[in-house]
Amino acid sequence: MEDENGASRATGKRRRWLLAIDPVFEGGRREKRAQAWDVEDELVAVAMLGDVTIDLSQVRSAPSEIDIEAYALLRDVDVLVPEGTHVELFGGVLRGDLENAVPAIPDGQRQRVVRIHGHCLLGDVTARIAGANAN
Repeated sequence: MEDENGASRATGKRRRWLLAIDPVFEGGRREKRAQAWDVEDELVAVAMLGDVTIDLSQVRSAPSEIDIEAYALLRDVDVLVPEGTHVELFGGVLRGDLENAVPAIPDGQRQRVVRIHGHCLLGDVTARIAGANAN
């Protein structure tokens, strides 16, 4: 498909925004809310004065590759994945941390690939196996 300038656009990509704008309204998909959701191809998480948790361990359906843009502004974005998921975490940090606590999975054994592009300003972006203790 082409836009008005003749450039090609990707079709079929689905995107969901997860926002946490204060400590009362925290965003994310976790616990009961997370158990029966269909994961989109692209997720955008913005944690500003509230935390965002994306729990990919108990979903109804998910693509084999998921791209996440995570913005940790004064708070944290946590991504929980099931065993067998390969996580690639990269990005920029002004103050805070990017932490990938998920063991690397060899190419032939990967059930899913999650790519997280983290942006931290006084917050953290963390990826870990669901059920593992948070540090």
